Amino acid sequence: MSSKQPPAPLAPPVAPPPARRFTDSRERPGTVIGASIKIKGELTGGDSVDLAGSLEGTSRVEGFYLVREGARVVGPIAAADVVVEGEVEGTLIEGRKVEIGAASRVRAHIRASVVAIAEGAFFEGQIDMSGEEGETARLAFRERRRRDGQGRVLPPAATPPASPPGEKK
Repeated sequence: MSSKQPPAPLAPPVAPPPARRFTDSRERPGTVIGASIKIKGELTGGDSVDLAGSLEGTSRVEGFYLVREGARVVGPIAAADVVVEGEVEGTLIEGRKVEIGAASRVRAHIRASVVAIAEGAFFEGQIDMSGEEGETARLAFRERRRRDGQGRVLPPAATPPASPPGEKK
């Protein structure tokens, strides 16, 4: 006589935690511009852009726009969401969300519903926060991600569990 039991029901899938930063939730870019590439002219399109080189001219993309550390843009940027980790010198950075990383240098006006500027970033310009999220959407954050010698983001370090209130270490 066999004592087979029905298999245990599968646990429902767990939703991932919400992204804290704009770059945490983005998809792979459709266009990658390498560090040795220099472009003079207009960059337009529907894909996301990952820029590690330099661009002198106007950028208008429908997707996500990342200016990597060491990259340089001279000119206005318009995209759905913009993250600057490098250098931007232009008249305007425009998107729903704009994030300025700790190692970045930005000389431009920003127009977005959500703006985050990391501690240590250089920013010279004006910020216009308008739209649905507007005034209630201001964010401040400290760059907490660790990077290796090549600028890649390292996985988070394990943290010990917190002690219960009142307990001394």
